[in-house]
Amino acid sequence: MTSNLCINRLILALTLCGGLPFTSKAELNYSDKAIVQQSTIKVKGTVVDEQGESIIGATVIQQGTKNGTITDLDGKFVLDVPEGSHLVVSFIGYTNSIVSAKPSMTITLHSNISDLNEVVVVGYGIQKKVDVVGSISTVNSKQLESRGVSNVSNMLTGHLSGVTITQRSGNPGKDEASIRVRGVGSFGATPEPLILIDGLPGSWSDLTPSDIENISVLKDASSAAIYGSRAANGVILVTTKGGKDGRTRVSYNGSMGLSKAFSLPEFAHSYEYATYYNMAIGKNTYTDEMIQKFKDGSDPDNYADENYLEKLLGGTAFQTKHELNVSGGNGRVQYMASLGYMRQNGLVPHNYYNNYQGRLNLNAEITKRLKLNIRLSGNVADRHEPSTPGALDLSGVTSIIQQAVRYPGLTPTYMSDGSLGLGPKLQGTPISWAECASFYRTDDNRFKANAELAYTPLKGLTLKCVGGYHYGASNNYDYRCNMILGDGRGTGPSSLTEQMTLTVYKTFQLLANYNIQIKKHDIMALAGYAWEDERSRNLSGYRNKFPSDETPYLDAGGADGQLNGGGGYDWAMQSLFGRIVYNYDQRYLFETTARYDGSSRFPTGNKYAFFPSVAVGWRVSEESFWKSAPSLHFFSNLKLRASHGVLGNNNIGNYPYQSVYKLGSKQNYVFGGVYTQGAAVTTYVDPTLKWERTKTTDFGIETGFFKNTLTFNATYFYRKTMDILYKPAASYSAIFGLAVSQVNTGELENKGWEFEIGYQNHYKKLQYHVNGNLSIIKNKVLTLGMGNVQQTNGMVGNGSDLFIGYPMDMFYGYKTDGVFLNDNEVASWYDQTAIAKGSRAGDLRFVDVTGDNKVTNADKVYLGSRIPKYTFGLNLGLAYSGIDFSMLIQGVAGVKGLLTSYAGLAFNQEGNIQRWQMKENWNVQQDNRYPGYPRLEVTSGSGSPNTQLSDFWVQNASFVKVRNIQVGYTIPQNQTKKWGVSNARVYLSLDNPISIDHYKKGWDPENTKNNGTYYPVMSTYTLGLTLSF
Repeated sequence: MTSNLCINRLILALTLCGGLPFTSKAELNYSDKAIVQQSTIKVKGTVVDEQGESIIGATVIQQGTKNGTITDLDGKFVLDVPEGSHLVVSFIGYTNSIVSAKPSMTITLHSNISDLNEVVVVGYGIQKKVDVVGSISTVNSKQLESRGVSNVSNMLTGHLSGVTITQRSGNPGKDEASIRVRGVGSFGATPEPLILIDGLPGSWSDLTPSDIENISVLKDASSAAIYGSRAANGVILVTTKGGKDGRTRVSYNGSMGLSKAFSLPEFAHSYEYATYYNMAIGKNTYTDEMIQKFKDGSDPDNYADENYLEKLLGGTAFQTKHELNVSGGNGRVQYMASLGYMRQNGLVPHNYYNNYQGRLNLNAEITKRLKLNIRLSGNVADRHEPSTPGALDLSGVTSIIQQAVRYPGLTPTYMSDGSLGLGPKLQGTPISWAECASFYRTDDNRFKANAELAYTPLKGLTLKCVGGYHYGASNNYDYRCNMILGDGRGTGPSSLTEQMTLTVYKTFQLLANYNIQIKKHDIMALAGYAWEDERSRNLSGYRNKFPSDETPYLDAGGADGQLNGGGGYDWAMQSLFGRIVYNYDQRYLFETTARYDGSSRFPTGNKYAFFPSVAVGWRVSEESFWKSAPSLHFFSNLKLRASHGVLGNNNIGNYPYQSVYKLGSKQNYVFGGVYTQGAAVTTYVDPTLKWERTKTTDFGIETGFFKNTLTFNATYFYRKTMDILYKPAASYSAIFGLAVSQVNTGELENKGWEFEIGYQNHYKKLQYHVNGNLSIIKNKVLTLGMGNVQQTNGMVGNGSDLFIGYPMDMFYGYKTDGVFLNDNEVASWYDQTAIAKGSRAGDLRFVDVTGDNKVTNADKVYLGSRIPKYTFGLNLGLAYSGIDFSMLIQGVAGVKGLLTSYAGLAFNQEGNIQRWQMKENWNVQQDNRYPGYPRLEVTSGSGSPNTQLSDFWVQNASFVKVRNIQVGYTIPQNQTKKWGVSNARVYLSLDNPISIDHYKKGWDPENTKNNGTYYPVMSTYTLGLTLSF
């Protein structure tokens, strides 16, 4: 925690006046005579924090004596001590430091992140950490520094209990993580948490790490109900840095790094592919002569041996970040201005992301009663990726990667004469697609302005008026070139689709805060009104047959076949909210919150809803009976807390309750002998739609031991989501005579435990800390309402991934017991012809679960879920004489993944074969009952009996990953001051270097939904430099 000059001056004044415990001057000089008898030195020093900023009012004492002093307004001190003495340096909120006395020295104190005086950002305000009765997890700026990942959302991984963060892509500019707070809260509306930056909605791409002061995640009703209808999936509050009184401070953080794919599957060489293809199909499609040509490379134009995926993703990519921050203040005005630039190159050709960011935070004291806070920020970003050439029924870089996974490298990208090869489908290869003139580009420009005017008419009463304006302009370009292949044929006419989108968000808030203290009673009250409005419009155009790839502009294309389109949306909200916080004698805590929200997304009669909460807390460690018990003195803190409340979710479409008339040939009719254009309602919508509601209950305990060097917190939570928006079963369409849209019909629960433990201490110059967290979350579907359908096995659900009594996103399929070793076993096994006709040796043996001597749909069972039951993180840190080391470990357990499609199936739609499939298939292990892969076969788009969803393909997706390893060195200040630099640190950071898992080699267990169709997550090696002036 960084000191504020005003607070430091107060502490200094209180210390000098006896307001804080300290030794008097007479006591300090109690042993002048003894000191004179020894050789003394005059120590002149400065006490600073980790950022090199002076700490005012720090205590400096000769160890074992009462000889001491405090630092002045510049953090400096002078003290006479005997030679060989040690100094104990301390300050509130920092870990004590013991150093050897020298004539000239600079002493760095490290923040004590468990300090009970720490404040926590809550909705529309701040509270002391010890007074918080809600469930809130926090991350400070120190924990996010110097990481090599490009998106702030990925930096949070492993730091927060109850928060599951999943990174599913390394695509530059599209690598934002998926964040789930306390499980998945809905299978209807979007389960994303609400993200607020300085109190107003934002996104991770709006931020640079150096701008962040702290992040709070509100997880229960007590902390989140103040945000009502958008809080059901958690609220993430990001506070950006502000200026501080004192001299102008300039800081720079720059880094350069190299990234590579975290993991890639290994595929067969062409001659191996041909050999195993013959084995799979049962005949010599590839002759021995052909196989030999693949092997010796004697005819590369016709018998190539390429690895498309390795060529596409096997290299390294450069990235760089530069952030400049200027801050300061003069007592009346504080300012912070920052500029940031990031360049992130992808592994694929023509794939990159540029992001330019600027921010200005200004706090001004107009009068003693009137203050103005302004927050301005802007982003200019462009993202570029290759796209497929004209006429291909594919688009974007992920489609190119998918086809690189799919196709064996039997045909060359380039012929020996330099022309483009024809490729597997006479359309070129994935490599030529990535290198051609096709592209998909997004230009994104955003500007955000927030202003707050605060007036204090009476002591304890503050009135605030807040206004916000956000402007966003996005242009998307999808250009497809006509790629000319080696035989002169083109892939199809070139085309361009261009779309422009403008979005404007406005908000207005009125807030009143009142704080009063009456003897032992502390009362804080908040009342507020908020209005929000967002409007978006888009226009699109399409043309084809461009004369040149050098002119990808709409007006250069042919007018024949041109298309245009457009659309948009509007939504608005208005809210009333309030909070009362009561604290009696720092022991008994009470808080109640309520919000009344109205949204344009719901019909008249259901536009408004009420979201209340209540919480209580008891600081047991402040009781006199506790303090007087000698056996309990090792307790620094013991707090019990509980909360209950209701939250809402309005993350649905903007017009879900409005009927839409559809135009089309099916709606046309004959009127008066003339065929006439018609319109009709084709989908029934529920005119009584209402909010999804989540009831939450929390019980927690917070403890600290040995002056909070050791802390332990535990929380039990229960969340029940009701009125989930879900599309009813198809049978209801027959009743209504048309398709049925979403209705409020489902229920879901998430319950579990969260644990946090931390230990920090020092041994002489060695500072160290260990922080760990563990979350145990059980997700269960309670009902689908109108979506309930009883299956043949008695289970009730949608027949796919939602069943009553089981987690969401589950796998529903067959159990297996190895493979048939011979045809006799097929004949003696249960009759499985209902699901697997024509079974033979090497095929999977499906288990008869019901015991009726046959395998049918009734034998399908629950096989696991993609939602992890256990999530954990471990953060380790060491610091010694300017050298620092940290490691972040994170993992999940009790989670499954499905390995299928091009990632799991050999020769899928005549696709490729991986090395593990070559080694582990039944054809080469015919005496193995449980091979790693069944009989080889060439499958079509409809698959085969072996490819049905079964436990054979459902894999253990648990993992432990080292998310970050970092080593840094802070150059001694007596050296950096010669350069005019107050603080300088160099560091080496490794992100995603190691994974321990049981998933099939080359595939990421964190990304199991898009089998073979995802941009791999990056391992990044970063070298960086931070400077302070």
